[in-house]
Amino acid sequence: MNDISRDDFYAVEKCGKWIDERNLNKVCLQFPDNLLPDSVEIALRLENRINKKVYILGDTSYGSCCVDEVAAQHINADSIIHFGHACLNPTSRLSVFHVLPKQEIDITEVIDKFKLYFADQSERILFFYDITYAHKIEFTDVIDDSSTTILGRCFKLDKKYKIEDYVAFFLGNDGKTFTTLAMTIPAKKWYYFENNNVVEYEIFNTPWLKRRRFLVEKLKDAKVVGIVIATLGIKDYLTIITMLKNILKTKKKKSYILSVGKINPAKLANFPEIDAFVVITCPENDIFDSREFLKPLLMPYEVELAFNSLRECYTHYCMDFRQILPGGMNYVDFKTSTDLDVSLITGELRNCDESIPCADKMNALVINNSSGIVAIGKAGAEFLHNRSWKGVEQKLGEDAIHSAEIGRCGLPSCYENESILTKKKNE
Repeated sequence: MNDISRDDFYAVEKCGKWIDERNLNKVCLQFPDNLLPDSVEIALRLENRINKKVYILGDTSYGSCCVDEVAAQHINADSIIHFGHACLNPTSRLSVFHVLPKQEIDITEVIDKFKLYFADQSERILFFYDITYAHKIEFTDVIDDSSTTILGRCFKLDKKYKIEDYVAFFLGNDGKTFTTLAMTIPAKKWYYFENNNVVEYEIFNTPWLKRRRFLVEKLKDAKVVGIVIATLGIKDYLTIITMLKNILKTKKKKSYILSVGKINPAKLANFPEIDAFVVITCPENDIFDSREFLKPLLMPYEVELAFNSLRECYTHYCMDFRQILPGGMNYVDFKTSTDLDVSLITGELRNCDESIPCADKMNALVINNSSGIVAIGKAGAEFLHNRSWKGVEQKLGEDAIHSAEIGRCGLPSCYENESILTKKKNE
């Protein structure tokens, strides 16, 4: 790649104009892992263009497709330039400029296939496209208060029609971005463009949906739920945390809030007392497709499916948690059910202990307890109290008192006072 094509690929001139127009002083450059080898060269070119220092984010806090406001605020940055694939989730703290990847496409071929497949002129169509084709699209839409924004895509419906009256077309292949859109937006039908053909997407009775319904049942049986924060940049993430806490409290379930950075099975395995995890993250995160985690991972939408009696279960899924908040496309009022329910997994009755109060805080202290336990709750502390291994225990008055002794020396694989070494020294 020569210098001209490299500057065009990374839009160095556009980045410079964007910085100058806003008089920005501390700009962070965020690259995905596959573009990091070019980061230093691009940073130097941009510094020469704007005569200011820029900063490179070496690693992302959660995912490369999300704007990492957390890392940028470590240096009190006022803006971020994000390179590569982006989920386009709205942020709330810093100014953001996206440099999107580019992919060529035969526009004439697309138009011909589109006209051939959608010959009915009266059909109402929502047209979406992959971000790699953004450089080929002329932006003519005007975003106003009547526009609907879902997963970073804006569209406007005619007042006489609902979104279920539309078919949706996606200019791009059957990838994560498309499936996330198709699962979230309940259009009448969904189509995507792959290998120069229009393909209809079948959403009904997929194995993924069947597994998600099973995990919702697991959540209903859970007594302890962990709310895992896997984003600090997506707008309204604090609002959804509060909403989830209130729902779980209403259902008499103990909840903990966890922040562990990038999620992996080993990190969450450190919390064996938690029966299920609700993850607040980017809709394009692929952890919900993984089977490596020991406990179920659920979305905020699935918490409502489990516990909101007004929330109907249907084939589309709301991957964007902002849409189940007040004002969102998928928002419904919350109403809990007190009817007896039978678990489809354990066969036990649910909703039969409503008279038992749920302690918000573990405020019951045990005084003069010989075991040394100072607090017992209904969740984590009780689990630690009952498990077989408890770590170092104080057995005051039970063990004989001995004077201090010199401990073992050497490596754990072969201490110096091992019998085999002692025997060799005596020989």
